[in-house]
Amino acid sequence: MSAGDAILHPFGDDPDEARQQRRQALLERTEESRGAEGGELTSRELKDHSNFRKSAELALRPHWSVADLLRQRFFSPILPPEIQEGIAPTADRLNQALDRLQKSFRIYVETAASESLEREAERLERRYFRDLGQRNQIEYVKLRRYYEKIRTFNETAKREWREIQKVLDTLLVLKDTRSMAAELEREFVRGVHKLVRQTESFLDDLKLYLEVSSESIDRITGSAKIACEFNPEKRYTIAALLGDAPGETEQVAQQPAAVEEQRNVNASESSIAQFIVLETREHKLNRASIIATPLLGSRDWNRSPDYILEIPIRYFDECVTQFRSAYHVNMSPDKLLHMPLPTAAAIVRKGVGEMMLGEYHEMIVDIINNAAIMCLVDDFPGVDRPDVFLYHCGPRVLDRILVAELKQSGLGEIFYLDDNNNSIREYPQELLQKILIDWWNDRFRKLSGEEVDSYLSYSRQLEMVRREYRALHEEGVALRKKEQPGSSYLGVEKWLRENRTRVFGLRKLEIFRRFVTASVLES
Repeated sequence: MSAGDAILHPFGDDPDEARQQRRQALLERTEESRGAEGGELTSRELKDHSNFRKSAELALRPHWSVADLLRQRFFSPILPPEIQEGIAPTADRLNQALDRLQKSFRIYVETAASESLEREAERLERRYFRDLGQRNQIEYVKLRRYYEKIRTFNETAKREWREIQKVLDTLLVLKDTRSMAAELEREFVRGVHKLVRQTESFLDDLKLYLEVSSESIDRITGSAKIACEFNPEKRYTIAALLGDAPGETEQVAQQPAAVEEQRNVNASESSIAQFIVLETREHKLNRASIIATPLLGSRDWNRSPDYILEIPIRYFDECVTQFRSAYHVNMSPDKLLHMPLPTAAAIVRKGVGEMMLGEYHEMIVDIINNAAIMCLVDDFPGVDRPDVFLYHCGPRVLDRILVAELKQSGLGEIFYLDDNNNSIREYPQELLQKILIDWWNDRFRKLSGEEVDSYLSYSRQLEMVRREYRALHEEGVALRKKEQPGSSYLGVEKWLRENRTRVFGLRKLEIFRRFVTASVLES
Protein backbone atom coordinates (compact mmCIF):
# COMPACT_ATOMS: atom_id res chain seq x y z
CA MET A 1 0.00 0.00 0.00
CA SER A 2 1.36 3.43 -0.91
CA ALA A 3 1.68 6.17 1.67
CA GLY A 4 -1.13 8.04 -0.04
CA ASP A 5 -3.50 5.13 0.43
CA ALA A 6 -3.08 5.06 4.22
CA ILE A 7 -5.68 7.71 4.94
CA LEU A 8 -7.90 6.80 2.01
CA HIS A 9 -8.11 3.07 2.52
CA PRO A 10 -7.43 2.47 6.22
CA PHE A 11 -8.21 -1.23 6.18
CA GLY A 12 -5.77 -2.06 3.43
CA ASP A 13 -6.45 -4.31 0.43
CA ASP A 14 -6.38 -8.05 -0.09
CA PRO A 15 -3.71 -8.77 -2.72
CA ASP A 16 -5.22 -12.14 -3.66
CA GLU A 17 -7.35 -11.68 -6.77
CA ALA A 18 -8.17 -15.33 -7.48
CA ARG A 19 -11.90 -15.87 -7.84
CA GLN A 20 -11.82 -19.25 -6.16
CA GLN A 21 -10.09 -17.88 -3.07
CA ARG A 22 -12.58 -15.04 -2.86
CA ARG A 23 -15.40 -17.55 -3.00
CA GLN A 24 -13.73 -19.67 -0.34
CA ALA A 25 -13.24 -16.65 1.88
CA LEU A 26 -16.93 -15.82 1.58
CA LEU A 27 -17.86 -19.39 2.45
CA GLU A 28 -15.61 -19.26 5.50
CA ARG A 29 -17.09 -15.92 6.55
CA THR A 30 -20.61 -17.30 6.24
CA GLU A 31 -19.73 -20.42 8.19
CA GLU A 32 -17.90 -18.42 10.85
CA SER A 33 -20.79 -16.03 11.46
CA ARG A 34 -23.47 -18.68 10.85
CA GLY A 35 -25.56 -16.07 9.17
CA ALA A 36 -24.94 -12.36 9.31
CA GLU A 37 -28.07 -11.69 11.30
CA GLY A 38 -26.85 -11.90 14.81
CA GLY A 39 -23.88 -14.27 14.64
CA GLU A 40 -23.44 -16.69 17.54
CA LEU A 41 -25.24 -15.92 20.77
CA THR A 42 -25.32 -18.35 23.63
CA SER A 43 -28.61 -18.83 25.45
CA ARG A 44 -27.12 -17.04 28.44
CA GLU A 45 -26.07 -14.02 26.33
CA LEU A 46 -29.48 -13.92 24.68
CA LYS A 47 -31.25 -13.85 28.04
CA ASP A 48 -28.89 -11.33 29.64
CA HIS A 49 -31.09 -8.24 29.76
CA SER A 50 -29.03 -6.23 32.24
CA ASN A 51 -28.17 -3.73 29.50
CA PHE A 52 -31.80 -2.55 29.59
CA ARG A 53 -31.41 -1.20 33.11
CA LYS A 54 -29.93 1.74 31.25
CA SER A 55 -32.08 4.28 29.46
CA ALA A 56 -33.33 3.10 26.06
CA GLU A 57 -31.09 5.59 24.28
CA LEU A 58 -27.97 4.27 26.01
CA ALA A 59 -28.93 0.60 25.66
CA LEU A 60 -29.63 0.95 21.93
CA ARG A 61 -27.02 3.60 21.14
CA PRO A 62 -24.90 1.17 19.03
CA HIS A 63 -27.56 1.32 16.31
CA TRP A 64 -26.99 5.05 15.90
CA SER A 65 -23.22 5.04 16.37
CA VAL A 66 -22.59 2.15 13.95
CA ALA A 67 -24.90 3.75 11.37
CA ASP A 68 -22.92 6.98 11.77
CA LEU A 69 -19.65 5.11 11.41
CA LEU A 70 -20.81 3.35 8.20
CA ARG A 71 -21.90 6.67 6.76
CA GLN A 72 -18.55 8.26 7.56
CA ARG A 73 -16.50 5.38 6.20
CA PHE A 74 -18.44 4.65 3.00
CA PHE A 75 -19.20 8.25 2.05
CA SER A 76 -15.87 9.83 3.00
CA PRO A 77 -14.77 12.27 0.29
CA ILE A 78 -11.16 11.16 0.71
CA LEU A 79 -11.75 7.54 -0.27
CA PRO A 80 -9.75 6.61 -3.38
CA PRO A 81 -11.69 6.78 -6.68
CA GLU A 82 -11.75 3.02 -7.18
CA ILE A 83 -13.48 2.47 -3.81
CA GLN A 84 -15.96 5.27 -4.47
CA GLU A 85 -16.76 3.67 -7.82
CA GLY A 86 -17.30 0.30 -6.14
CA ILE A 87 -19.66 1.80 -3.58
CA ALA A 88 -21.56 4.05 -6.02
CA PRO A 89 -24.08 1.45 -7.36
CA THR A 90 -25.32 0.65 -3.83
CA ALA A 91 -24.73 4.07 -2.26
CA ASP A 92 -28.36 5.26 -2.46
CA ARG A 93 -29.66 1.95 -1.13
CA LEU A 94 -27.25 2.08 1.81
CA ASN A 95 -27.86 5.74 2.58
CA GLN A 96 -31.63 5.33 2.54
CA ALA A 97 -31.46 2.34 4.91
CA LEU A 98 -29.24 4.32 7.31
CA ASP A 99 -31.62 7.29 7.11
CA ARG A 100 -34.66 5.13 7.88
CA LEU A 101 -32.85 3.49 10.79
CA GLN A 102 -31.76 6.76 12.36
CA LYS A 103 -35.14 8.39 11.76
CA SER A 104 -36.78 5.51 13.62
CA PHE A 105 -34.22 5.88 16.43
CA ARG A 106 -35.15 9.56 16.85
CA ILE A 107 -38.90 8.90 16.76
CA TYR A 108 -39.09 5.86 19.03
CA VAL A 109 -35.91 5.43 21.08
CA GLU A 110 -35.19 9.02 21.99
CA THR A 111 -38.82 9.50 23.05
CA ALA A 112 -38.64 6.39 25.25
CA ALA A 113 -36.62 8.29 27.85
CA SER A 114 -38.18 8.29 31.31
CA GLU A 115 -38.99 12.02 31.22
CA SER A 116 -40.73 11.77 27.83
CA LEU A 117 -42.69 8.70 28.91
CA GLU A 118 -43.72 10.46 32.11
CA ARG A 119 -45.28 13.30 30.14
CA GLU A 120 -46.99 10.86 27.80
CA ALA A 121 -48.33 8.80 30.68
CA GLU A 122 -49.82 11.88 32.34
CA ARG A 123 -51.70 12.64 29.13
CA LEU A 124 -52.82 9.07 28.49
CA GLU A 125 -53.71 8.01 32.04
CA ARG A 126 -57.37 9.01 31.59
CA ARG A 127 -57.62 6.61 28.68
CA TYR A 128 -57.01 3.62 30.94
CA PHE A 129 -58.18 4.65 34.42
CA ARG A 130 -61.19 6.38 35.96
CA ASP A 131 -59.50 7.05 39.29
CA LEU A 132 -56.29 8.97 38.74
CA GLY A 133 -53.23 9.75 40.79
CA GLN A 134 -51.78 6.35 41.66
CA ARG A 135 -48.07 6.13 40.92
CA ASN A 136 -48.22 2.54 39.73
CA GLN A 137 -50.84 3.49 37.14
CA ILE A 138 -48.45 6.03 35.66
CA GLU A 139 -45.70 3.39 35.65
CA TYR A 140 -48.05 0.98 33.88
CA VAL A 141 -48.75 3.46 31.08
CA LYS A 142 -45.06 4.30 30.81
CA LEU A 143 -44.05 0.65 30.55
CA ARG A 144 -46.58 -0.26 27.90
CA ARG A 145 -45.60 2.80 25.84
CA TYR A 146 -41.94 1.85 26.32
CA TYR A 147 -42.73 -1.61 24.99
CA GLU A 148 -44.61 -0.26 21.96
CA LYS A 149 -41.86 2.19 21.07
CA ILE A 150 -38.94 -0.20 21.47
CA ARG A 151 -40.78 -3.04 19.70
CA THR A 152 -41.50 -0.71 16.78
CA PHE A 153 -37.90 0.43 16.61
CA ASN A 154 -36.47 -3.08 16.89
CA GLU A 155 -38.61 -4.33 14.00
CA THR A 156 -37.40 -1.39 11.93
CA ALA A 157 -33.80 -2.06 12.98
CA LYS A 158 -34.14 -5.74 12.08
CA ARG A 159 -35.43 -4.84 8.62
CA GLU A 160 -32.91 -2.07 7.89
CA TRP A 161 -29.87 -3.99 9.13
CA ARG A 162 -30.88 -6.83 6.78
CA GLU A 163 -30.91 -4.29 3.96
CA ILE A 164 -27.53 -2.90 5.04
CA GLN A 165 -26.16 -6.43 5.27
CA LYS A 166 -27.19 -7.07 1.65
CA VAL A 167 -25.18 -4.02 0.61
CA LEU A 168 -22.18 -5.26 2.60
CA ASP A 169 -22.50 -8.71 1.02
CA THR A 170 -22.31 -7.05 -2.41
CA LEU A 171 -19.24 -5.02 -1.41
CA LEU A 172 -17.58 -8.11 0.04
CA VAL A 173 -17.20 -9.69 -3.41
CA LEU A 174 -15.66 -6.60 -5.03
CA LYS A 175 -11.87 -6.42 -5.00
CA ASP A 176 -11.64 -2.73 -4.10
CA THR A 177 -14.21 -2.73 -1.29
CA ARG A 178 -14.11 -6.19 0.27
CA SER A 179 -11.40 -5.52 2.88
CA MET A 180 -13.14 -2.40 4.11
CA ALA A 181 -16.57 -4.06 4.11
CA ALA A 182 -15.26 -7.17 5.89
CA GLU A 183 -13.65 -5.11 8.64
CA LEU A 184 -16.78 -3.04 9.23
CA GLU A 185 -19.00 -6.10 9.25
CA ARG A 186 -16.77 -8.06 11.60
CA GLU A 187 -16.04 -5.27 14.07
CA PHE A 188 -19.33 -3.37 14.12
CA VAL A 189 -22.30 -4.71 12.15
CA ARG A 190 -22.32 -8.16 13.72
CA GLY A 191 -22.60 -6.50 17.10
CA VAL A 192 -25.82 -4.69 16.19
CA HIS A 193 -27.31 -7.86 14.71
CA LYS A 194 -26.72 -9.44 18.12
CA LEU A 195 -28.21 -6.41 19.84
CA VAL A 196 -31.37 -6.83 17.72
CA ARG A 197 -31.72 -10.42 18.92
CA GLN A 198 -31.05 -9.52 22.55
CA THR A 199 -33.60 -6.71 22.33
CA GLU A 200 -36.15 -9.08 20.83
CA SER A 201 -35.59 -11.53 23.68
CA PHE A 202 -35.96 -8.73 26.23
CA LEU A 203 -39.17 -7.52 24.59
CA ASP A 204 -40.59 -11.05 24.60
CA ASP A 205 -40.01 -11.22 28.36
CA LEU A 206 -41.52 -7.77 28.82
CA LYS A 207 -44.53 -8.83 26.76
CA LEU A 208 -45.11 -11.78 29.10
CA TYR A 209 -44.64 -9.53 32.13
CA LEU A 210 -47.24 -7.08 30.83
CA GLU A 211 -49.55 -10.02 30.04
CA VAL A 212 -50.21 -8.73 26.54
CA SER A 213 -53.36 -10.27 25.11
CA SER A 214 -52.93 -8.97 21.57
CA GLU A 215 -50.48 -7.01 19.47
CA SER A 216 -51.04 -5.21 16.18
CA ILE A 217 -49.50 -2.65 13.86
CA ASP A 218 -51.14 0.74 13.41
CA ARG A 219 -51.94 1.08 9.71
CA ILE A 220 -51.23 4.80 9.65
CA THR A 221 -48.10 5.14 11.78
CA GLY A 222 -46.69 1.62 11.48
CA SER A 223 -46.23 1.56 15.25
CA ALA A 224 -46.79 -1.47 17.44
CA LYS A 225 -49.95 -1.38 19.58
CA ILE A 226 -50.74 -3.76 22.42
CA ALA A 227 -53.70 -4.68 24.58
CA CYS A 228 -53.18 -5.67 28.22
CA GLU A 229 -54.83 -5.29 31.60
CA PHE A 230 -53.55 -3.40 34.64
CA ASN A 231 -52.73 -5.56 37.66
CA PRO A 232 -52.55 -3.45 40.85
CA GLU A 233 -50.44 -6.15 42.53
CA LYS A 234 -47.64 -5.81 40.00
CA ARG A 235 -44.80 -3.27 39.87
CA TYR A 236 -44.62 -1.86 36.36
CA THR A 237 -40.92 -1.06 36.06
CA ILE A 238 -38.02 -2.60 34.17
CA ALA A 239 -36.28 -3.09 37.50
CA ALA A 240 -39.19 -5.24 38.65
CA LEU A 241 -39.12 -7.21 35.41
CA LEU A 242 -35.41 -7.90 35.94
CA GLY A 243 -35.96 -8.97 39.52
CA ASP A 244 -34.47 -5.95 41.27
CA ALA A 245 -35.69 -5.21 44.76
CA PRO A 246 -38.15 -2.30 45.19
CA GLY A 247 -36.41 1.04 45.34
CA GLU A 248 -33.37 0.00 43.30
CA THR A 249 -32.45 2.42 40.57
CA GLU A 250 -33.40 1.72 36.98
CA GLN A 251 -29.90 2.80 35.97
CA VAL A 252 -26.82 0.63 36.42
CA ALA A 253 -25.81 1.11 40.06
CA GLN A 254 -22.54 2.74 40.98
CA GLN A 255 -20.05 0.65 42.86
CA PRO A 256 -20.88 1.09 46.58
CA ALA A 257 -17.27 1.80 47.48
CA ALA A 258 -17.35 4.87 45.25
CA VAL A 259 -20.37 6.55 46.79
CA GLU A 260 -18.61 8.13 49.78
CA GLU A 261 -15.70 9.25 47.59
CA GLN A 262 -18.08 10.94 45.18
CA ARG A 263 -19.68 12.89 48.04
CA ASN A 264 -16.28 14.39 48.79
CA VAL A 265 -15.74 15.82 45.32
CA ASN A 266 -15.24 19.55 45.59
CA ALA A 267 -17.98 21.98 44.57
CA SER A 268 -16.56 22.82 41.17
CA GLU A 269 -16.56 19.17 40.17
CA SER A 270 -19.89 18.23 41.70
CA SER A 271 -21.52 21.03 39.76
CA ILE A 272 -20.29 19.58 36.49
CA ALA A 273 -23.81 18.26 35.88
CA GLN A 274 -24.75 21.67 34.51
CA PHE A 275 -22.26 21.10 31.69
CA ILE A 276 -23.50 17.63 30.70
CA VAL A 277 -23.58 17.16 26.94
CA LEU A 278 -27.31 17.33 26.27
CA GLU A 279 -28.49 16.93 22.72
CA THR A 280 -30.74 19.73 21.63
CA ARG A 281 -33.32 19.17 18.92
CA GLU A 282 -31.18 21.17 16.51
CA HIS A 283 -28.12 19.09 17.35
CA LYS A 284 -30.04 15.85 16.77
CA LEU A 285 -31.27 17.06 13.40
CA ASN A 286 -27.75 17.99 12.36
CA ARG A 287 -26.03 14.92 13.82
CA ALA A 288 -25.80 13.20 10.42
CA SER A 289 -23.65 16.08 9.19
CA ILE A 290 -20.97 15.87 11.87
CA ILE A 291 -18.03 13.59 12.60
CA ALA A 292 -17.64 12.96 16.32
CA THR A 293 -16.21 10.79 19.05
CA PRO A 294 -18.83 8.66 20.83
CA LEU A 295 -19.92 9.16 24.43
CA LEU A 296 -19.53 5.87 26.26
CA GLY A 297 -20.39 7.00 29.79
CA SER A 298 -23.86 7.30 31.31
CA ARG A 299 -23.11 9.49 34.37
CA ASP A 300 -23.26 13.26 34.67
CA TRP A 301 -19.53 13.46 35.40
CA ASN A 302 -18.50 11.47 32.29
CA ARG A 303 -20.79 13.09 29.74
CA SER A 304 -19.28 16.57 29.87
CA PRO A 305 -17.87 18.38 26.80
CA ASP A 306 -14.40 17.07 27.73
CA TYR A 307 -15.47 13.67 26.37
CA ILE A 308 -16.55 14.74 22.92
CA LEU A 309 -14.82 16.19 19.87
CA GLU A 310 -16.85 16.88 16.77
CA ILE A 311 -16.48 18.63 13.43
CA PRO A 312 -19.06 19.49 10.76
CA ILE A 313 -18.47 17.41 7.63
CA ARG A 314 -18.69 20.49 5.42
CA TYR A 315 -15.81 22.14 7.33
CA PHE A 316 -13.78 18.95 7.00
CA ASP A 317 -14.49 18.84 3.24
CA GLU A 318 -13.33 22.45 2.87
CA CYS A 319 -10.20 21.72 4.89
CA VAL A 320 -9.29 18.70 2.72
CA THR A 321 -9.81 20.79 -0.42
CA GLN A 322 -7.44 23.43 0.95
CA PHE A 323 -4.89 20.77 1.85
CA ARG A 324 -5.01 19.24 -1.61
CA SER A 325 -4.42 22.66 -3.17
CA ALA A 326 -1.49 23.52 -0.83
CA TYR A 327 1.75 24.56 -2.46
CA HIS A 328 3.82 23.53 0.57
CA VAL A 329 3.33 21.30 3.63
CA ASN A 330 5.82 21.37 6.52
CA MET A 331 6.58 17.66 6.74
CA SER A 332 10.29 17.54 7.46
CA PRO A 333 12.37 19.48 10.04
CA ASP A 334 15.04 20.20 7.43
CA LYS A 335 12.52 21.47 4.85
CA LEU A 336 10.42 23.85 6.90
CA LEU A 337 8.98 26.85 5.13
CA HIS A 338 8.77 29.83 7.47
CA MET A 339 7.54 32.53 5.09
CA PRO A 340 5.03 32.33 2.23
CA LEU A 341 6.42 32.05 -1.28
CA PRO A 342 5.90 34.83 -3.84
CA THR A 343 2.55 34.40 -5.59
CA ALA A 344 4.10 33.36 -8.93
CA ALA A 345 6.20 30.64 -7.29
CA ALA A 346 3.23 29.49 -5.20
CA ILE A 347 1.01 29.15 -8.29
CA VAL A 348 3.63 26.92 -9.93
CA ARG A 349 3.71 24.62 -6.88
CA LYS A 350 -0.04 24.70 -6.22
CA GLY A 351 -1.50 21.25 -5.63
CA VAL A 352 1.51 19.47 -4.10
CA GLY A 353 -0.65 18.79 -1.04
CA GLU A 354 -2.58 16.20 -3.07
CA MET A 355 0.49 13.96 -3.18
CA MET A 356 1.30 14.46 0.50
CA LEU A 357 -2.08 13.68 2.06
CA GLY A 358 -1.34 10.04 2.84
CA GLU A 359 2.13 10.78 4.20
CA TYR A 360 0.70 13.62 6.31
CA HIS A 361 -1.92 11.27 7.75
CA GLU A 362 0.79 8.76 8.73
CA MET A 363 2.86 11.50 10.38
CA ILE A 364 -0.10 12.73 12.45
CA VAL A 365 -1.10 9.20 13.50
CA ASP A 366 2.51 8.57 14.60
CA ILE A 367 2.49 11.75 16.69
CA ILE A 368 -0.86 10.84 18.32
CA ASN A 369 0.29 7.27 19.01
CA ASN A 370 3.54 8.51 20.52
CA ALA A 371 1.73 11.11 22.67
CA ALA A 372 -0.65 8.44 24.01
CA ILE A 373 2.21 6.07 24.79
CA MET A 374 4.24 8.78 26.53
CA CYS A 375 1.23 9.87 28.61
CA LEU A 376 0.80 6.32 29.91
CA VAL A 377 4.41 5.14 30.08
CA ASP A 378 6.44 8.25 30.83
CA ASP A 379 4.07 10.83 32.36
CA PHE A 380 1.86 8.55 34.48
CA PRO A 381 3.63 5.18 34.65
CA GLY A 382 1.77 2.34 36.32
CA VAL A 383 -1.63 3.98 36.01
CA ASP A 384 -4.46 1.57 36.73
CA ARG A 385 -6.43 0.63 33.58
CA PRO A 386 -4.46 2.81 31.13
CA ASP A 387 -7.08 2.97 28.36
CA VAL A 388 -9.78 4.01 30.83
CA PHE A 389 -7.49 6.79 32.07
CA LEU A 390 -6.77 7.92 28.51
CA TYR A 391 -10.50 7.92 27.74
CA HIS A 392 -11.19 10.10 30.79
CA CYS A 393 -8.47 12.53 29.66
CA GLY A 394 -10.66 13.01 26.61
CA PRO A 395 -10.13 13.72 22.90
CA ARG A 396 -9.85 17.47 23.45
CA VAL A 397 -6.77 16.95 25.60
CA LEU A 398 -5.12 14.87 22.90
CA ASP A 399 -6.14 17.47 20.31
CA ARG A 400 -4.39 20.21 22.31
CA ILE A 401 -1.34 18.00 22.85
CA LEU A 402 -1.18 17.27 19.13
CA VAL A 403 -1.32 20.95 18.16
CA ALA A 404 1.21 21.90 20.85
CA GLU A 405 3.67 19.26 19.65
CA LEU A 406 3.23 20.35 16.03
CA LYS A 407 3.90 23.96 16.99
CA GLN A 408 6.92 22.93 19.04
CA SER A 409 8.42 20.98 16.13
CA GLY A 410 7.37 23.36 13.37
CA LEU A 411 5.65 20.52 11.52
CA GLY A 412 2.12 20.27 10.18
CA GLU A 413 1.45 23.73 8.77
CA ILE A 414 0.19 24.11 5.20
CA PHE A 415 0.57 27.01 2.78
CA TYR A 416 -2.09 27.57 0.11
CA LEU A 417 -3.57 30.34 -2.03
CA ASP A 418 -7.11 31.58 -1.38
CA ASP A 419 -9.54 32.66 -4.11
CA ASN A 420 -7.76 36.02 -4.39
CA ASN A 421 -4.30 34.38 -4.60
CA ASN A 422 -3.42 35.57 -1.12
CA SER A 423 -1.07 33.16 0.61
CA ILE A 424 -2.58 31.49 3.70
CA ARG A 425 -0.47 29.73 6.33
CA GLU A 426 -2.29 27.59 8.90
CA TYR A 427 -2.77 24.22 10.52
CA PRO A 428 -5.49 22.16 8.81
CA GLN A 429 -7.56 22.00 12.00
CA GLU A 430 -10.49 19.89 10.76
CA LEU A 431 -8.20 17.39 9.03
CA LEU A 432 -6.12 17.02 12.20
CA GLN A 433 -9.27 16.51 14.26
CA LYS A 434 -10.72 14.00 11.78
CA ILE A 435 -7.53 11.92 11.98
CA LEU A 436 -7.69 12.14 15.78
CA ILE A 437 -11.39 11.16 15.85
CA ASP A 438 -10.71 8.11 13.65
CA TRP A 439 -7.80 7.15 15.90
CA TRP A 440 -9.93 7.69 19.02
CA ASN A 441 -12.86 5.64 17.71
CA ASP A 442 -10.56 2.78 16.76
CA ARG A 443 -8.65 2.90 20.05
CA PHE A 444 -11.74 2.78 22.26
CA ARG A 445 -14.18 0.78 20.15
CA LYS A 446 -13.94 -2.17 22.55
CA LEU A 447 -14.08 -0.09 25.73
CA SER A 448 -17.40 -0.64 27.49
CA GLY A 449 -19.65 1.89 29.17
CA GLU A 450 -19.39 -0.07 32.40
CA GLU A 451 -15.61 0.46 32.47
CA VAL A 452 -15.85 4.24 32.15
CA ASP A 453 -18.84 4.46 34.53
CA SER A 454 -16.77 3.27 37.50
CA TYR A 455 -16.39 6.32 39.70
CA LEU A 456 -14.08 4.39 42.01
CA SER A 457 -11.58 3.92 39.19
CA TYR A 458 -12.05 7.51 37.98
CA SER A 459 -11.57 9.03 41.44
CA ARG A 460 -8.35 7.09 42.02
CA GLN A 461 -6.96 8.29 38.70
CA LEU A 462 -8.08 11.82 39.53
CA GLU A 463 -6.21 11.74 42.83
CA MET A 464 -3.10 10.38 41.06
CA VAL A 465 -3.15 13.36 38.65
CA ARG A 466 -3.62 15.85 41.49
CA ARG A 467 -0.81 14.26 43.49
CA GLU A 468 1.52 14.59 40.50
CA TYR A 469 0.47 18.21 40.00
CA ARG A 470 1.23 19.08 43.63
CA ALA A 471 4.65 17.42 43.42
CA LEU A 472 5.62 19.27 40.23
CA HIS A 473 4.24 22.54 41.61
CA GLU A 474 6.56 22.20 44.60
CA GLU A 475 9.48 21.38 42.29
CA GLY A 476 8.63 24.49 40.27
CA VAL A 477 8.65 26.66 43.39
CA ALA A 478 12.05 25.23 44.35
CA LEU A 479 13.39 25.80 40.81
CA ARG A 480 12.29 29.42 40.84
CA LYS A 481 13.94 29.92 44.22
CA LYS A 482 17.16 28.46 42.81
CA GLU A 483 17.11 30.59 39.66
CA GLN A 484 15.96 33.78 41.44
CA PRO A 485 17.39 33.60 44.97
CA GLY A 486 16.07 36.23 47.30
CA SER A 487 13.01 36.97 45.17
CA SER A 488 9.64 37.54 46.85
CA TYR A 489 7.22 34.65 47.14
CA LEU A 490 4.51 36.94 45.82
CA GLY A 491 5.79 36.51 42.30
CA VAL A 492 5.93 32.70 42.29
CA GLU A 493 2.54 32.18 40.60
CA LYS A 494 3.45 34.60 37.82
CA TRP A 495 6.80 32.82 37.32
CA LEU A 496 5.12 29.39 37.27
CA ARG A 497 2.62 30.57 34.68
CA GLU A 498 5.40 31.89 32.45
CA ASN A 499 7.44 28.70 32.83
CA ARG A 500 4.65 26.11 33.12
CA THR A 501 5.58 24.08 30.05
CA ARG A 502 9.13 23.74 31.40
CA VAL A 503 7.88 22.87 34.91
CA PHE A 504 5.03 20.51 34.04
CA GLY A 505 5.91 19.31 30.56
CA LEU A 506 3.82 19.79 27.44
CA ARG A 507 1.60 16.72 27.81
CA LYS A 508 1.13 16.88 31.58
CA LEU A 509 0.20 20.55 31.32
CA GLU A 510 -2.82 19.67 29.16
CA ILE A 511 -3.81 16.75 31.40
CA PHE A 512 -3.53 18.97 34.48
CA ARG A 513 -5.75 21.55 32.78
CA ARG A 514 -8.32 18.80 32.32
CA PHE A 515 -8.43 17.64 35.93
CA VAL A 516 -7.00 20.44 38.13
CA THR A 517 -8.30 23.96 38.76
CA ALA A 518 -5.36 26.34 39.27
CA SER A 519 -4.57 29.85 38.10
CA VAL A 520 -1.13 28.86 36.77
CA LEU A 521 -2.83 26.44 34.33
CA GLU A 522 -5.32 28.90 32.87
CA SER A 523 -4.85 29.79 29.23
